[in-house]
Amino acid sequence: MKTNIKACSEPKTLSSEDFLTFDEVYDRYWKPLYRTALRILNDEQAAEDIIQDTFVRLWEHWDTMCHINIKGWLFTTSYRLVLKSLKQLKSSQVLDGSDLSPVWAPEADSSIQLQQLQKQVDECVDELPEKCRKVYTMSRNEQLSIKRIAVELGISPKTVEGHMTLALKRIRQSIGSLTILLLLLFL
Repeated sequence: MKTNIKACSEPKTLSSEDFLTFDEVYDRYWKPLYRTALRILNDEQAAEDIIQDTFVRLWEHWDTMCHINIKGWLFTTSYRLVLKSLKQLKSSQVLDGSDLSPVWAPEADSSIQLQQLQKQVDECVDELPEKCRKVYTMSRNEQLSIKRIAVELGISPKTVEGHMTLALKRIRQSIGSLTILLLLLFL
């Protein structure tokens, strides 16, 4: 069983225990990613589109994925795309209260909870020290690797890791354990 899952476009540099091909990653993670997106969105086509987009992004960055936790990257990317989809859905829909059916109620509730959680995370990120905030946004929003962030900011990768650790710690403290449990239910 491969426990240290990484992607690499040049498998000759790693032992067979350390890498997976793109097809193997797709086969292993498509279904769990789809189920997670479907559970949040409750829309099969939207969930499929998001997972497809996630794997397209993976393919586009495949050459730089040698030192990244693929599973974490995939779930984080698909989660962000789900949030983006929910935001777009909210802004594009003008619903009349009489058109709402009971089927929409659970989805609306989870959508509101996700939006509140995202707002709370955004507020916490805004309160981070400038360098820490910059590192966090480069990592999460621009999806840059630690190495690339270090090069762009002219700091060591360990410093980048330190900033990310601080940012994530403060976010966890800010949103609290109950919210984390809610978040885990959606993933």
